[in-house]
Amino acid sequence: MVDVVLVDDNSNDADLALRVVRKTSSSASTELLEDGERAIEYFKSLMNEQPGDSGLNLPKLLLLDLKLPKLDGLEVLKFLRSHKQFESMPIVVLSSSREISDVKRAYELGVNSFAVKPVQFDQYLTRISALVSYWMTINELPRGA
Repeated sequence: MVDVVLVDDNSNDADLALRVVRKTSSSASTELLEDGERAIEYFKSLMNEQPGDSGLNLPKLLLLDLKLPKLDGLEVLKFLRSHKQFESMPIVVLSSSREISDVKRAYELGVNSFAVKPVQFDQYLTRISALVSYWMTINELPRGA
């Protein structure tokens, strides 16, 4: 089971985020998907697995960029929230976009949190670490989620 899925096409941002995830939660397993189409394929594959008694083996956290090739993050979010299996999976948009329309649309589609990627290195590290720490250690998911 994968603990954190990151969907981001920027290899520098993705590498850094995954290193922070592993440092913040050393036991967390991760999966990197570089575009929206691959993200949807990944989650469709989870739907096709034979779930155990506790339901699907969902990630504890999805970090989702908005500006993605093939399908953007809002389309991925729309897909996920349109399927009951993913309704309790925490989804955090992690984007460079500060567009009010992006933030508003993400919340309309059911995102749990929207965080802007800081430009400065140390702020980026701090923000990712805080997000992962909260969602992986403090947040309580319903059983079977």
